[in-house]
Amino acid sequence: MERGYWVRSKPKYNTLSWSDKALAHVLIAQDEGGLAQVKLLQRRCPAEPLLVLLSGDESTKKYADILNGLVPEGLSFFEDEQKMLSELKFQLEKCLMGTQFYVSGNEGFIWKVMTELAKYGVQDCNVEKELCGTLARSVYCVHCKTIDKDIHSNVYQCSSCGRNLFVRDHFSRHLGAYMGVMVDAELPGDIPVSEEIYP
Repeated sequence: MERGYWVRSKPKYNTLSWSDKALAHVLIAQDEGGLAQVKLLQRRCPAEPLLVLLSGDESTKKYADILNGLVPEGLSFFEDEQKMLSELKFQLEKCLMGTQFYVSGNEGFIWKVMTELAKYGVQDCNVEKELCGTLARSVYCVHCKTIDKDIHSNVYQCSSCGRNLFVRDHFSRHLGAYMGVMVDAELPGDIPVSEEIYP
């Protein structure tokens, strides 16, 4: 791959930063994404209305404790990601124009949240995204339309159709997954060595 090469559809993630023009702020985090939210709030706690939704296991509660000190009101912690997404849907019905969203977590989580936000008309420009934790990818098999989660290697076997797939850098925002194409379509059985490149 040549230097400076970039696939246009591949998402770009940044360090979270406050939007000065927002009328309200909603922070949404999963697991290690809680640390990104802590860093954001340690820089400044905005005067505008603020809601923080955090999901994770016992190890994530340390971020919830810190966030609770920074945001005494408006913090909700969920051990179940689905319950947090349900709460997000409930809160989205009350959000007004001018609300800015800050999402941090692994890629699968970020795009689950983005799907929910899109249902309520939230545009990409109103969402700050920070990738935290694993770089594992969700991969869509273009042959059988299955999405496999937490793929760490460049070549893997589809859990549904059994084809050996090459994980491309082309990303579908609609599906929240990278495209997986049959690696040995032209030369059956010629399968390259699988390498872990998304730790």
